[in-house]
Amino acid sequence: WNNSPEFMLYVVKDGKRIYADKILVGTIGYATPVFSADMKTIVFNPDWIAPPTVVRENILPHLKNRRYGILKSHRLFVSYQGKPVDATKVDWARVNGMAYTFSQKAGPHNNLGKAKFLYPNRHHVYMHDTLPVRKKYFKQPVRMIGHECVRMEQPLRFAEVLLAEANGTPPARVKELWEKSNNGTVTIGRKLPVHMVYFTAMVDDAGKVETVADVYGLDRKMAVALFGSAAGFPEPPPESK
Repeated sequence: WNNSPEFMLYVVKDGKRIYADKILVGTIGYATPVFSADMKTIVFNPDWIAPPTVVRENILPHLKNRRYGILKSHRLFVSYQGKPVDATKVDWARVNGMAYTFSQKAGPHNNLGKAKFLYPNRHHVYMHDTLPVRKKYFKQPVRMIGHECVRMEQPLRFAEVLLAEANGTPPARVKELWEKSNNGTVTIGRKLPVHMVYFTAMVDDAGKVETVADVYGLDRKMAVALFGSAAGFPEPPPESK
């Protein structure tokens, strides 16, 4: 249960929260979407493949202007239909750049960190670890950075909880995968729904209503649609810096 405006995830079993963690969600321009899908796999020490929005908006504009430094600075490998490509020999102004694959190898500089949690969906959104340099964002009250995917503060503990519940996997085995595997894929052994939600008002177990800020301004849009005005609904708070 990922609640974007609360910047929190919960694992819920039999109606009770058995785990909670802080998350980072996308910025307003790349808002984390609302949908549900079943988690299928966890990949430890994964390669990263740049998603379509990153390729289109952050990579191709550089290549079309022959600024190849972006590939080196982000340790990106380029391939076409599975075969390596020398990016300096491609006429990026003429080819369909979206047909190329841009990836990072697993390791300490990988955008996904040590693990990714996949629940296939049309948004190309998933959950993952993050680079050490970005861990500081978990200390901020408003945690919006980057694109649509969700990053959690304690991915190892999250993996331990999920695999214990879904597969009966002991923590020692999960830690071994975390430390030693390379693109090690584990299939989730039971139905495990993931709900990507947007609730600014929730009721706790004691019946108390809790509210959080409308970080994407969706409550304001809903108010305009329902009442013709967003009067009384505050503006979204500033994003993480």
